[in-house]
Amino acid sequence: MSQALNHNQESFLNYISKRLGRERRSNVTSPKYSQFPWDHLYQDLNQEGLIQQFIENLKAISGKVIRIPSSQVAEQILQIVKEIQAKRVISWDDPRLDEYGIEEFIKEKVEYMKWDINKDFETLTQYAEKSHLGITFAELGLSETGTIVLYNEGGKGRSVSLLPEVHLAILPSNKIVPRLTQAMKMIKGTLDEYGRLPSLINFISGPSRTSDIEMVLTTGVHGPKNLYVLIVDE
Repeated sequence: MSQALNHNQESFLNYISKRLGRERRSNVTSPKYSQFPWDHLYQDLNQEGLIQQFIENLKAISGKVIRIPSSQVAEQILQIVKEIQAKRVISWDDPRLDEYGIEEFIKEKVEYMKWDINKDFETLTQYAEKSHLGITFAELGLSETGTIVLYNEGGKGRSVSLLPEVHLAILPSNKIVPRLTQAMKMIKGTLDEYGRLPSLINFISGPSRTSDIEMVLTTGVHGPKNLYVLIVDE
């Protein structure tokens, strides 16, 4: 965050506190609950059960799911590139993607760019906007709704999952949890471990869709028209 933006934010928050007639609050202590009524939900499902529930629920909202071993990730992505006839691909600049050798596997087949923060932001967004496929890495999957969770910051630009025609996310099978409540616990764990959270946490349930246009369900209006999730067994 730039110094000017940070100053403006601080000034705005101080103004709000003054108008409320109290000092700004900080270091808020999280409440301690005596009961957790949601813990019993899906407790009969083991990890394989959660994976199958995730697959069923994502397919129900028009998402495409493919489950593969880690050794086949790059090959499967190339297959999807051919399937959707992609000519231009953008991906996160994420070491976890590098482990699958994705760049080396596809850059000779299509025009390819990483979301490199050393590049001009406008150049990156324009490239993402004209890309046919954007590749990301999901932190979590929620089996109850078929939702994926992305952490956006640095080389993990939000535009990669928002602007291309098709979004492809890699999701380790051991990162699928039952529902939002478990996800929030894990996000809190991220805060406890690193002392901060990413600039944006993005929850995505299926491809972009809306029914605002004459009450007809339409996909791809506010984002990618298709979502692929590769569930990877490590």
